[in-house]
Amino acid sequence: MIEARQVSLTIEQTTVVKDMTFSFTKPGMYGIIGPNGAGKTSLLRLMSGAAQPTSGSMLLGDKPISAYPRKALARTMAVLQQGGLPPVGFSVRDTVAMGRFAFQGWFGDEREDPSPLIDSALNRMGLIELQHRPLDRLSGGERQRAALAQIMVQNPHIMLLDEPTTYLDIGYQVQLLETVHEWQRERGMIVVAVLHDLNLASLYCDQLIVMKDGSLYASGTPETVITKELVHDVYHADAEVIYTEPGGPPQIVLHRAGVGMKEKPILDRMQWIQPIGR
Repeated sequence: MIEARQVSLTIEQTTVVKDMTFSFTKPGMYGIIGPNGAGKTSLLRLMSGAAQPTSGSMLLGDKPISAYPRKALARTMAVLQQGGLPPVGFSVRDTVAMGRFAFQGWFGDEREDPSPLIDSALNRMGLIELQHRPLDRLSGGERQRAALAQIMVQNPHIMLLDEPTTYLDIGYQVQLLETVHEWQRERGMIVVAVLHDLNLASLYCDQLIVMKDGSLYASGTPETVITKELVHDVYHADAEVIYTEPGGPPQIVLHRAGVGMKEKPILDRMQWIQPIGR
């Protein structure tokens, strides 16, 4: 369980996270959404222990995250940093194997051979054929997939992802989140992801936290959170919110700035797409 109790973070006299209270108590996919500069990455840094609250408490279980030694925390929590892996000369396989750091002894050995776990992560991320290629010969999207494979081999109970779909085209964005979603269900993990794409957040997240100006603006299921009013108030954009299938998650269709939806012939012909509002 991760719990924030009136957490605030001030950096260089600017408060980037303001008095936030929430908890993730059950396995599931949780999304953090909001515009640029809302404090999403700062909040994730507080959750990972990379930053300490200026006030309030960030708890893992019943203890402050700061109370956990580095290796003990890494056995429970894995973090995908924004930007992924740098283009260095390590091979994909060696890079993924580095995710086992928390389980290694003084001489880098483990009680059990981690090779099957590494093979499984490489296979899930479609990297088997690239496993001996150095990172500096991969595309940004391929390095991002390697970064996710690296945290997969940690076998975490909690996974924090900061913009995991960065550098990926649409197909790989869906494939990556589908893989994370399946893995979350298999292992019963808590997955928290900072996402910019509201449609992907709605498709894959069970619950959403919306941030604006460092504060909690809204929280709940995608059905209750994703509304045209929220898109307007938080993102200053005009949109319709639709269901693309009965009982499915809401999706947004953006308008051009200052241009309303004067005609909707396609939507009118497709009866199973229904605009919704709060």
